[in-house]
Amino acid sequence: MKALTLSAEWAPKPGYDLTDRERDLRRPRNANMTWKRPKLTLGDAPDPSLKPDQALLAVAAVGICGSDMHMYEAGEDGYMVYPGLVHTPNIIGHEYAGRIVEVGKDVKGLNVGDLVAVEEIQWCGECIACRKGFVNHCLDIEETGFTIPGAMAQYLPVRAKYCWKLDEIAERYGEEEALVMGAMVEPTGVSYQGLFNRLQNWRPGNNVVVFGAGPIGLAAEALVIAAGAGQVIMIDPSESRCRIAMNMGASAALSPIGIDLDEAIMQHTFGRGVDYVVECAGFADQTIEKLDRCLAVNASIIDIGMGEANPTLPIVAYKRMGVQYAGALGHAGGPFQHVIRMMAAGRIDMRKMVSARLPLDDALAAFKRLESREDAKIILQPNPNSEL
Repeated sequence: MKALTLSAEWAPKPGYDLTDRERDLRRPRNANMTWKRPKLTLGDAPDPSLKPDQALLAVAAVGICGSDMHMYEAGEDGYMVYPGLVHTPNIIGHEYAGRIVEVGKDVKGLNVGDLVAVEEIQWCGECIACRKGFVNHCLDIEETGFTIPGAMAQYLPVRAKYCWKLDEIAERYGEEEALVMGAMVEPTGVSYQGLFNRLQNWRPGNNVVVFGAGPIGLAAEALVIAAGAGQVIMIDPSESRCRIAMNMGASAALSPIGIDLDEAIMQHTFGRGVDYVVECAGFADQTIEKLDRCLAVNASIIDIGMGEANPTLPIVAYKRMGVQYAGALGHAGGPFQHVIRMMAAGRIDMRKMVSARLPLDDALAAFKRLESREDAKIILQPNPNSEL
């Protein structure tokens, strides 16, 4: 089968404290400290085999995520930008949907022909974190497209327990569009997890500022609008992404360059301040860290974006204003079913941010195109419709 593979040089930085497990498996917790000169190659890969508890998916649509870009891109020192778990060489891609073409003998509830979206986080269900209900923080986690083979390939075996059917979306939009929308359930689920599951204090009418009008940020925008937000202010330096954000219903879309963020946010919230800050850009040191005067009493800050730098937070201001800060990771543990229902009901339509649908053959050009950060989302389609 055809697949897009990420490779890199194993070169731990001097002073990085490698564990024995990281050294043996070459599966570091901080890829930006170990993997150098990342490279993408499009070519043939072995056809996958199927385990008894798996379904074989013909991948129909897979989105290029900001995390994929950060694995592909290198900093000035030549090291991978992405700071999380990564193993190479590995097929990348984790925002995906497809049609089941084969099922293992132990699979229940799934059949050949079913359309499904699949969780990226492979939680074990047995460790203490999973047993406490925090499956996004599984202590034995594997991540599709990061530590195990991903979906930028024609076929992918997946465990049945991570699959979510797209019947409701297909009934409303048809199968082809359901598969494209299914590829965006994962990034939308990431925003859903941060907004509604981490603190569980959302209130309709909240004024919201979202940093980053990439896929995660635009998903956050769509979700808060559907959930009854007041003012929704998007912050992104890209003019094209700001236009997309406005087309999706933002109250305002601003470039952060050369402005006083506190003053701008106060102006757009009519002096009342912001109730929900959602960091989706991965630059918390340049976004969250800058906010002080614009935070309303009892404001919530949800930090979703994955970046290299650690912010210095104004803790005294947080105490004074009763601010809650929560880090958010992943999408497992329930968001998929809610996102699928919202899509099927027409409450959110993430296709509005798709700027291109391209065959897998064009994957390398698509990554190059995304370096400018002008596109919001490019969907790759590994299998022509005739093969599904």
